[in-house]
Amino acid sequence: MRKAGDAASVAAALVVIVLFARCAAQLVAYPWDWSPDEGLFLDWGRRLVTDPASLYARSFVPYPAAYGPGLPALLAPFAGLGERMLAGARLLALGWSLVSALAVYVLVKRPAGRVFGIAAAALALAAFDVSFWLMLVRPDGPMITLWLLAAIPLLPSRLESGGDRLTNGRLAAGSLLVLAAVLTKPTAVVHAAPLVLGWLLVDRRSFLRLLLLLSTLGLLSFVLLQLATAGGFLWLQRVWSMHGTQAGLMQLILVHSLGRLWPFAAFAALSGALAFRTTRRARPLLTDGAWLLVLGGAVVVPLLSKYGASWNYLVPMMPALVVLACRWLALALPASAPGLRGAIGPALAATLAIALVLTRPFPLPTALDRRSADAFYAFVKEHTRRSGGPILAMRPELAYFVVGQPVEMEGSTFVRLARHNVAGSERLLHGLREGRYTLLVELHPLPDTGGYLEAKERNYVHAGGCNLSFYFATAAVHLFTRRDLPLYFTPPADTRCGGPAATAAASPLPPP
Repeated sequence: MRKAGDAASVAAALVVIVLFARCAAQLVAYPWDWSPDEGLFLDWGRRLVTDPASLYARSFVPYPAAYGPGLPALLAPFAGLGERMLAGARLLALGWSLVSALAVYVLVKRPAGRVFGIAAAALALAAFDVSFWLMLVRPDGPMITLWLLAAIPLLPSRLESGGDRLTNGRLAAGSLLVLAAVLTKPTAVVHAAPLVLGWLLVDRRSFLRLLLLLSTLGLLSFVLLQLATAGGFLWLQRVWSMHGTQAGLMQLILVHSLGRLWPFAAFAALSGALAFRTTRRARPLLTDGAWLLVLGGAVVVPLLSKYGASWNYLVPMMPALVVLACRWLALALPASAPGLRGAIGPALAATLAIALVLTRPFPLPTALDRRSADAFYAFVKEHTRRSGGPILAMRPELAYFVVGQPVEMEGSTFVRLARHNVAGSERLLHGLREGRYTLLVELHPLPDTGGYLEAKERNYVHAGGCNLSFYFATAAVHLFTRRDLPLYFTPPADTRCGGPAATAAASPLPPP
């Protein structure tokens, strides 16, 4: 009976993982962006091969690699695929998604056994409305994966004095993985901080060695990046100080995230209660090293008020809670327990995973979404072919990618950047005033001060547009052609597009 129970748990877990991979494959087959910023990251990967100096030039035109060199380095090998680069990047995203689940498997397998580890890996992917984020071509997926991988060598066995010690191999592996995560997305500094600081409670010598090695590697990486970019790397980091804060954003994100993450928090609470009832001791629960992962997911909360923050900041909480909950449940229902009792823990995790799969759909584009995007990008390409370009897109940045142009400007933050009069913004204003751009693409509006709108009204006319679907909503994207270019959009039937006279509906939700 025990073997049958374990086999059922493994089978259920594998079904969840296969369903995730199946949904991911559908997204791989979709030829257009599913987040309006994916084109920006593809462009960085392509420019790392064709024009690396432009990634850290002291100008925001073309838009520099603000997040760091990690994702461009991962995407660069796919630059030779042309328009198929997006499919290659999504295959890579499927790879790092499965590796993140593998990291969860290892973190749970150590104290709980192989079967529990497999069930935990499936549970970490099962809430498809959250885990799908790993499949977007953005820095978050690889950063989360590297953070989880860093936890494998860096999580102490017990959060108590003398509970563990870092060997040279663990020290080196953990430090390199943390550094790689930070170079992929700077937010990893916050997520990884508890993995480092936790060693103060366990072994101060290990903490000092880890801090020294991370500081040395970080400083060396910074110096090398400064030298390689002629100082452009540090110059660019000031962009984060221009974002400011947005009133009410933190509360909005927390409510939204609680609505998606509560099953994992409830599962952790149930597991903790069962473990305490079984062991009659709180110490094993409080000293579990997985707390450092949970803290790493939670300490980002103060950043949620930052303009541009979204619920993706709390995605790391999901695998962190899975690891903690499963390790706690293994205390109450250890794999070594006789009979069916040892199979109950993995069965509960696998059952929750199946329940989440049945109730949390993976956001995927529909046939109508594809037809609309087909028509939209076909017009952008044909217009640029006939007019010669260049274009200016206030998102989606894939418009630049499909016409072979570097991303002139990242659309969602340009209003704020223009208010700070950042280097390069004057080039956009002159381009609009002189009619240098032959086509404007607008998901986000141009700044309403500084003469941008006046230049657009004088030189450009509405040419049509489409309501394009992304993971969060369907959003109106307008097209404006230069007045002396009679190239207007005539959308095909059965699309969510309209010609110059059509009025597209506004998106009910703001893009990230």
